[in-house]
Amino acid sequence: MLKRGLRLVPATLKLRMACVAAVLVFVATLLVTLSTLAVAERGMKSVIGDQQYAMLASAASFMDDRIVARVAQVEALAASLPAAALGDPDAARRFLEAQAPLWEHEYLNLILLDVRGQQVLSLRSFGNERRLDASGRDYFRHPVATRRGFMSQPIVSRISGRQVVVIGAPVLDRGGKVTGVLTASMDLQATGFLRQISALKPGASGYLFLMTPDGTTIDHPDPRRLLQRTGLRASGLERALHGFEGWIEAVGLDGRESIYAYQRLRTTSWILGARYPTEEAFAPLAQMRRNAIYGASGLALASGVLAWALVFRLLAPLQRLRDRIRAIRHDGADIAVLHDTRRDEIGELGNAFYQLMAERENAEGLRAASEKRLRLITDNLPVLIAYVDRERRFRFGNATFERWFGVAPERLVGMSIAQLMGEDAARQGADSLEGAFAGRATTCQIRLQIQGAPRVLEGVYIPDLQPDGSVAGVYALKHDMTHVKEVEEQLSRLARIDTLTGLANRRSFNETLQQALVRASRHGRTLALAYLDVDHFKRINDSHGHGVGDEVLKEFGERLRACVRASDLPARLSGDEFVVILEEIGGAGEAARISAKIVAAMRAPFSTGAGMLAVSASVGVALWRPGQDEDALLAAADGALYVAKANGRDGYAVGGDEAAA
Repeated sequence: MLKRGLRLVPATLKLRMACVAAVLVFVATLLVTLSTLAVAERGMKSVIGDQQYAMLASAASFMDDRIVARVAQVEALAASLPAAALGDPDAARRFLEAQAPLWEHEYLNLILLDVRGQQVLSLRSFGNERRLDASGRDYFRHPVATRRGFMSQPIVSRISGRQVVVIGAPVLDRGGKVTGVLTASMDLQATGFLRQISALKPGASGYLFLMTPDGTTIDHPDPRRLLQRTGLRASGLERALHGFEGWIEAVGLDGRESIYAYQRLRTTSWILGARYPTEEAFAPLAQMRRNAIYGASGLALASGVLAWALVFRLLAPLQRLRDRIRAIRHDGADIAVLHDTRRDEIGELGNAFYQLMAERENAEGLRAASEKRLRLITDNLPVLIAYVDRERRFRFGNATFERWFGVAPERLVGMSIAQLMGEDAARQGADSLEGAFAGRATTCQIRLQIQGAPRVLEGVYIPDLQPDGSVAGVYALKHDMTHVKEVEEQLSRLARIDTLTGLANRRSFNETLQQALVRASRHGRTLALAYLDVDHFKRINDSHGHGVGDEVLKEFGERLRACVRASDLPARLSGDEFVVILEEIGGAGEAARISAKIVAAMRAPFSTGAGMLAVSASVGVALWRPGQDEDALLAAADGALYVAKANGRDGYAVGGDEAAA
């Protein structure tokens, strides 16, 4: 009975160890799967949110350009009004009706106001003969004060009774004095600010909406929400009204959780928002979680069964060794069963084991001291030092990883580059890393976010070459080059900006003109080049000094920038010589209108240290012909400028035509 009990003990131990191993494998597999899923879900949520915000930022930029274009259109229409428009309403009406094809599909009505804000004429009648007094309205006061176009906040029109926004543009006389304001009203419901970008709405049930800075709805899929204040508790709106831009998860007024993204328009400070219901946005995540759990459970169960069988098999030699030792101790078996080992030889083997262990402990002590010194050095260097194995996973990392990424070195082991730095950073350094695994030292540059700030990392990958020529892994060293890159980019920008006026310089102009000619040639679009200078600028310098001359050039550059479209490039070549690249222009007529606007803008007196100075400009415009290079186009514009000067200055000439005042 005693012998039978002794035989059963090892079998019971094997069974317990096999069961424990199977359970551990099963639990470990599930835990790894769940933790990996958690990391993946956080990453995918961030990706979805960032995608929504990026889409919204693009839409906001489009709407900004659209608003700038609308304001510029009304400014151009106001600038082209006949000089006697305010004194002759009938003539003004005939002129505006002649321009109807340019605005009737964009604007609800055009109203001309005198300098006191009183209505001179309304181009359309809505069955209400009430005359408008706009003296206290921002769309009247702002253009009068700044002599620039302005778009109002949404209002209910006192004439048409509709929900509108109003664009006001100053009407200037030849001396640059404001004589009135031309207003254009846009029907919010008919125009629909979001219609042109509705295709960008997120998902099937998401939508875009537009609000004023105080939370009043401008555009919304639900017409009942127009010009209504939205509750501050809804969808994180309170943060957006206080300047927040980005995406958040929040609960809407209907109680549904959604991803909300907000972006302000730079032109009007309106808030463009997007809503994406969470249940729709994260539907793929839920399906992925279910599939992964089912698959991991099956794999863990199979692994556990396999581990249980392997433990039984692996412990069989230990069972045989125990039986031999038991036979020696209890059954009197000869020690020869242990490979016929004799006592003296066992003593020598014991001494040999002792010496080997002592040498090993000494070697481990020396190695530990060496590793401590190496770790102390690497952990205090302001660079990332790591070792990546053949599986492209970290096996070592210094303490800088924890300072920069918040990941302790022990947690870094086993992580991939994408898990630590993100998929985009991994893609940026992939080619260099593969080159190092091919056996050659490589360099790389990676741009990524570290602690919420954009950073530029530069470094090297050094292959760990083995005696047989294979690569066991790669040593990676990276340092922060953000400040150096920022200085390089700043120097590059300064090399393309005129320091006096802030406009593009000759170098930037030459590069942009070459690119514009390529686009015009490829797409068959019209392009024009305006060449202009300050009339009698030498006289200003001689009479008042170069300091006053510089003040004139600065103000000249500011007015020139305000006169042209957002898509045009004004530049200063040298001295008082300026140019403007006009892309996708409507033809000679539009070029003439822009030139007239520039000439009119310069007639207003310039405020300088020497007092108010009367300054004028001459403009020459050349339309590009297919096959014409930049030198020929610049020469043609210079020739047109010569014609404008020959005709008495303070005017313009398009091509070889006579200059217009």
